[in-house]
Amino acid sequence: MTFTYKQTKIHYTSSGNGEPIILLHGFLENSSMWKMLGKELSKTHRLYTLDLPGHGNTEAIGYIHKMEDYASLVVGFAGSKKLETFSIIGHSMGGYVALAVAELNSAKLKKLILLNSSSLADSETKKKERNRAIAMIQRHPDAFISMAVKHLFLPEDQKRLSTEIEAAIQEAKQCSQQGVINTLNGMRDRKDRTEVLKNHKERSLLVLGKQDKVINFEKTKNIAEEAGIELNILPGGHMSYLEHPELLLKTLHEFLSR
Repeated sequence: MTFTYKQTKIHYTSSGNGEPIILLHGFLENSSMWKMLGKELSKTHRLYTLDLPGHGNTEAIGYIHKMEDYASLVVGFAGSKKLETFSIIGHSMGGYVALAVAELNSAKLKKLILLNSSSLADSETKKKERNRAIAMIQRHPDAFISMAVKHLFLPEDQKRLSTEIEAAIQEAKQCSQQGVINTLNGMRDRKDRTEVLKNHKERSLLVLGKQDKVINFEKTKNIAEEAGIELNILPGGHMSYLEHPELLLKTLHEFLSR
C-alpha cells in the first residue's frame, strides 16, 4: 500500500486491530524488520509500518533526509489514516524520527518507545564518521552496505545470527545510493532532542542493549536515569529485535498494556 508525500509514494503495511502504533525502522532497514515483532504486537494493536524515503520500496526525496521531514511525513500519514492519537516504536534512526514527531505534534503522540536509540545529537567524531561513510558509499556502495550492516551486530553474534545478518544486508541493498547519502546527511545534522524526551518522560520508554556500541549507551542511560524515564536494559547490542526478541516483546507488551 502507498500514500503520497511530496509527490512521492510512501510504501507502508498495516495489520491487526486495536490502538494504533506506527513502527519506524532504522538506517539501512525497512518495514520488513518488524515482521517478527509485528506478528505478536498485531494481536493487540493496529500496526502501521512505513518505508521511510530512501529505504525499502520508497524512493529518496531531494538531497537530504532531515529528521524533521521524516517526522512531517509520519504526522501526515497519521492524518491520512485519521488517527486521533498513536504510539511510536522507533528503532535506532526511527527513534530520532519519533522524537522529531514528539516535537512537531506532541498532542497526538500517546506513547514513545525508543529502541536502541538516543535523544543525543551526533558528536563531532560521529559526524566525521558519517562524512567518511558518504565518501565510501560513493566509491564502493556494495562494500559499504555489507560493512555497515555487519557493524550493527556484536562480534560474538556474527556466527549465531549469520542468516539474519545476510538477510539484513540484502534488505539494505534495496536502498538507493542517493537515499543512503541523503539519510547519512540527515542523521549527521540532526539536533539534540533530550529536552523533548524529558518533556515526554511520563509516556516514554527507552530500551537499550547493554553492549550497544552504535549509540552512546552510557550517556543515554544517564539521561533516562536522571530524568526518571522508564528504562529497560537488555543483554546484547544494537539489534535487540533480532538478538533477544522474546525479552524485547515482553518489555513492549508490559509498557503498552498500561
